[in-house]
Amino acid sequence: MSITYRTMAETEYKRIMEIDNTIFIKRVWRKKDGAINKQWIDINWQQDSNFPDGNQNHLAVLKETFEKGGFVVGAFDNEKLVGFCSINRDLFGKQYKYALLDQLFISNGYRGKGIGKKLFFMAVETAKSWAADKFYICAGSSEDTLAFYISLGCENAKEVNQKLFEQDENDIQLEYDFTTMELPIKSERLCITKFYETMAESTHLISLDENNRRFVPDEVFETVDEAREIIETIVHCYSESIAPQIYAVMLHNIWHIGHVQIVPIEEGWEVGYHISESHTQKGYATEAVKAFLPKIMQHNNITEIYGITHADNIASRKVLENCGFTLEFEGIGEYQGLEQQICRYVYA
Repeated sequence: MSITYRTMAETEYKRIMEIDNTIFIKRVWRKKDGAINKQWIDINWQQDSNFPDGNQNHLAVLKETFEKGGFVVGAFDNEKLVGFCSINRDLFGKQYKYALLDQLFISNGYRGKGIGKKLFFMAVETAKSWAADKFYICAGSSEDTLAFYISLGCENAKEVNQKLFEQDENDIQLEYDFTTMELPIKSERLCITKFYETMAESTHLISLDENNRRFVPDEVFETVDEAREIIETIVHCYSESIAPQIYAVMLHNIWHIGHVQIVPIEEGWEVGYHISESHTQKGYATEAVKAFLPKIMQHNNITEIYGITHADNIASRKVLENCGFTLEFEGIGEYQGLEQQICRYVYA
């Protein structure tokens, strides 16, 4: 398979009918029975090859995008259109300049191959040339769609466009900040990306690990609601320059198994990490830190970073040593608010 990418012409707008939209949707992220928070709801629905809002509607919307100076980029397998992304030229927003990412579809049989990501970031470059700050995205609430946008670093929109929201209240109103570190960070087995509210239950369960209680008790979240609140704080910090930067570690881009982070300390920055007990002794922590450090250090212009661990936490010490950290101090120091035996490593 040899995929090529190019800007599409207005005369080609009907070619989107070459896309096969067939997909099975197991569950969606929505509110149920008047609940305050959204949850996964099983719907077990089979989408046929047509576009979800009707072929004629999608054709009309795309034609309008062309007519008003928007940008449409396509992915082609030989001469067949297998994916496309469209963004509208008119910017909106009060605090930020948003460009609407209006449509992004990948044909059945071509998903999961990086085509959507390539189209997305080609569109980012065009929107940036228009002086836009962010994408605004009305994402479908299906699990696969939401997982795709979360993996790229999208988060809930800070300014909700009421007109767009009212077009389909089941859509998830997202944004993508063009200053975001390019995500996901991928290694052989792992995918590192931003936290999102869908991870509240897994964050709660992972935090209950025995070693978490022993070595970092302030990272134990006894309830899902408590985990949901901490995720809100984590997401808020992504837009701050000097604040903890905490990212989710996903196994094969499916299962949330832990996190990696950097936090500001008096000496500069400290790295942190945790992998759930059910996934330890498989090298995931080392793999995650090795993939994460170069990207986060470059993005934040960090030249050295510390790793501080309790002296008895042998597993954590091995991770730091396997990642190229050098031990610079071992002795009594402050750890979790108490004077304890610690090891302080540095990486540069």
